Amino acid sequence: MAKPLSSHLLVTIQFSSILLGLIPFAAPSGSNLWLAAAVLGVMVGLYTLAHNRPGNFDVYPEPLGHAELVTSGPYQWVRHPMYLAVLLFMTGVAMYNGHLLNHLSLVTLTFAIVGKMNKEEAYLREHFDGYGDYCCSNKRLVPFIY
Repeated sequence: MAKPLSSHLLVTIQFSSILLGLIPFAAPSGSNLWLAAAVLGVMVGLYTLAHNRPGNFDVYPEPLGHAELVTSGPYQWVRHPMYLAVLLFMTGVAMYNGHLLNHLSLVTLTFAIVGKMNKEEAYLREHFDGYGDYCCSNKRLVPFIY
């Protein structure tokens, strides 16, 4: 099935933003605490992968035809733990790098991820009967907050 142009655009913005955030345009000037945030992002990502096997998800917001709804592990705390992992990692790296372009990458990355979450949740509501109830009992991205 062909992906909509809007999905291609969101994925392109996401990965371009990640690349922009990773490039040290000047000598890194941030605190090592930002690197700790990046490490936390990696840990959240690995924990998420342990509960949502590769092949059950894609970089595009549309669910794969054979996808299964996962509600265990990190998914019991937030609906999008992999997006949380990416944002934690990239916030840590971009803030550690400290350049304005790195900071701008966080804005565009957040825009892309929110757009992907909106599209993904619309599809998940269509494909999984219990997804609406799951949304009512689990935060979207940040445990206990959002």
